Amino acid sequence: MNKRDITALAENRLSEKRKQEVIKWLLKNPKRQQQYHTIKAKYVADKLKKSQNGSSDSLYKPKIYKYLGYAAILIVLLSVAFLYQPSDNLVETEHATSLMVSTSIGENRTIELSDGTVITLNANTSLSYPSTFTDDTREVTLQGEAFFNVTHDANKPFVVKTDDGMRIHVLGTSFNVKSYPEDFNMETTLVTGKVRVIEEKDNKTVVLNPSQRATYLKKEDKIIIDKVDIKNYTAWREGKLVYDETPIREVIGDLKRKYKVSIAVASPEIMNYKYTGTFDNLTIEEILDLFEVSSPINYKLTQNKITLHMTE
Repeated sequence: MNKRDITALAENRLSEKRKQEVIKWLLKNPKRQQQYHTIKAKYVADKLKKSQNGSSDSLYKPKIYKYLGYAAILIVLLSVAFLYQPSDNLVETEHATSLMVSTSIGENRTIELSDGTVITLNANTSLSYPSTFTDDTREVTLQGEAFFNVTHDANKPFVVKTDDGMRIHVLGTSFNVKSYPEDFNMETTLVTGKVRVIEEKDNKTVVLNPSQRATYLKKEDKIIIDKVDIKNYTAWREGKLVYDETPIREVIGDLKRKYKVSIAVASPEIMNYKYTGTFDNLTIEEILDLFEVSSPINYKLTQNKITLHMTE
């Protein structure tokens, strides 16, 4: 697909089938989306200009200009909204009363549940939940990472269940859960309120207060509680990655989920390294350059394949 397809879409010259094909392609190409918005805005402006030039009643021209200006803004906004419908990478299915929403690599998404609870999903995450909560508890199942802002309901506790065999019980609070199957640990970080974290296998239970994190060590089957700076654990919602003596394995995992890259480690000793630093909405190339100046790690980037090795 090329600029001709984008222009044809902007000018409404495509069949319905072809339109959907071009939209799906645009949703996977952010730079092309910007090109579409530019072409669409120019197309609308040109049409409005022709309409204005065709009007001979000078008495009504000021009002025409104003309303046509509003129309131009509306059309462009509608075109943006049309393009930003959930793509194939954001899958939402319904079976009876069960729903599932998923994000792919590099994508975040915010949803609101029937009780008013708002959840922001990080990249490569899936969440299963009922369309309406009819049981005594409001239970959802998470795989990946998400930030929860739970609506208070004293009569119906909110429960987050993970594939790691962990359950987080709350009434009304905000917290972050990170539970990727490939990670060694599962983390719950409390922002406000109070939560109870339960390891179902042995019924281990801990209660968290604000600014506390519960880390479940999967291999050791134990839970550790520590006090943390919550901003570091919720910064991903703003596109930031913040690390404080973080094992490089976790950093690599985050990068692979945020960027469509594969990362190989050529020097095994790299896995013993703990990284401190902040990546504030950077490209993967900028992050790799920061690695080189702020750590003993060098890299080689070939297309989307990255190889890390220690400085000799």
